[in-house]
Amino acid sequence: SDFCKNSKCIQKKWDNRINIIAKWLHKKSMSANMITIFGFIIGMMSINFLAMNMYFEALVCILINRFCDVLDGAVARIEGITKFGVFLDLCLDFVFYAGVIFGFALADPYENAVAACFLLFGFTASSSALLAYGLVNHNSVKKTDNQKLESPFYLGGLAQGFETVCAFVLLCIMPFAFLPIAIALGCWCLIKALIIVSRAYYKLVITEEKK
Repeated sequence: SDFCKNSKCIQKKWDNRINIIAKWLHKKSMSANMITIFGFIIGMMSINFLAMNMYFEALVCILINRFCDVLDGAVARIEGITKFGVFLDLCLDFVFYAGVIFGFALADPYENAVAACFLLFGFTASSSALLAYGLVNHNSVKKTDNQKLESPFYLGGLAQGFETVCAFVLLCIMPFAFLPIAIALGCWCLIKALIIVSRAYYKLVITEEKK
């Protein structure tokens, strides 16, 4: 369809521009790990802005962090992906997401604290299931060209998903709607955890018994 063609065209243009920036940064001796750490520091600044109800500034920090997350992957593909780089990127991503949730709790503790705790509960369930499955399944996964370009633990978990970024952007635009959005996102995290557990059971039990 025309929509799919336009989407692929936009994605291709976006990827080309990211690659151009990545090549320039690589020539300037900017490593992927340096970009990851820089993005993480900027992302952590959003906690302070959220606590002061400065939502626009917090949104800028969140978007810069996510842009750096895309950019560090592009640079890593140029210089060569390392195990520590994969670890650092994944680890700081999880801390960043949890930090943003904490920031919204600080913004209005009376109204947001319980919903933020529920969201962190769902976030922890999803990320724990994701990491546990990735750890157990990693050695048995056949590495394809696409899998070499991403973390072996990136299985579509909500912790680093498009849905979470959209929710954070929406919350910065409509902070008064934190309660319903946080509850909805927390429920989706729990559903995602259940999906990962089901996938793990099928792969590690049912598939193995068939063999």
